[in-house]
Amino acid sequence: MPANSYETLKPLLGPDRRAMILIRPDPDSLAGAWALAHLFRKNRSKADIAIYEQIKRIENRHMVKLLRIPLVSFRDIRMESYDRKCMVDAQPNQFPELSIPQWDIVIDHHPPASGYSCGFSDIKPDIGAASSIITEYLKAAEARISERLATALCYGIITDTDGFQRDMTGEDAKAFSFLFPRVNYRLLQMIEQTEINLQQLDYFDLALHRIKVKTRRAVIHIGPADSADIAVILADFFIRVSGIMFVAVSVIANEKLIIIFRSRSMRKDAGKIAATHFSDLGSAGGHHSAARAEIPLDRVPAEVKLYDSDSVEKFIEKRLSRPGRSASADGDNK
Repeated sequence: MPANSYETLKPLLGPDRRAMILIRPDPDSLAGAWALAHLFRKNRSKADIAIYEQIKRIENRHMVKLLRIPLVSFRDIRMESYDRKCMVDAQPNQFPELSIPQWDIVIDHHPPASGYSCGFSDIKPDIGAASSIITEYLKAAEARISERLATALCYGIITDTDGFQRDMTGEDAKAFSFLFPRVNYRLLQMIEQTEINLQQLDYFDLALHRIKVKTRRAVIHIGPADSADIAVILADFFIRVSGIMFVAVSVIANEKLIIIFRSRSMRKDAGKIAATHFSDLGSAGGHHSAARAEIPLDRVPAEVKLYDSDSVEKFIEKRLSRPGRSASADGDNK
């Protein structure tokens, strides 16, 4: 991060501003948005963290409750009451239904998107977590970091690097080392040990019965669910199974076919695979080891029977194996 990044950002923070920080709530976005709100307060401004959708994952609700992270629903706010519109751990292309032509601050660690205007953006796809990027701003601002905020940021880094097993960089390590002495270890442990919902075991049972591994690749469709979170949990589980190098777990949620990708192969870049094979139907992309595609149901090809798991899995397999596309999507026979 350039030495003058915070000085460039600072005029947008205050004083006497009112900011809306929009996120899709997960540990990294919650922590990063909370840190940005802290910077607004340090500069004598106000900021609301607006969640675009309700938090459905138990561990994320647990994090918010234990750390007392202040949130508002995006559905309940009046956009005209804010003179700063911000986004953390996301970019406007992830919200195509919003007609907001100008954003003031966008901070993210996913591949850069185009098609939007922004006063200040810091997009670093080579860093594992948005929380790591925000931590550098806190340090540059010499902001006082509370025990709860440090705990949130550390948890954000832990989750987005899968416990330092994927997409971990020197910047992430440096941010974590800076934050960890300030962490409430007991709270962090309580958040990390959140139990799996009993109802989620039904999806495990379904996935275990459906899984087929071909050339070290597993494609599983689990049907309708309240959110894509169970697909994330299953993908993280199956990518650890010996003999599997690439996983695609799909679910129907929020009027979309959502596909979660995981890779532990040096040759298979999950983000590039997702973008190459699915971006023509919806939003798709991510990192080398973790990615997702979200396809509106009305854009899924007509021949795909959405509530027939065999049909959906065949569609995903066919897309991944299309000739003339990225070779990294093909099976790894080594």
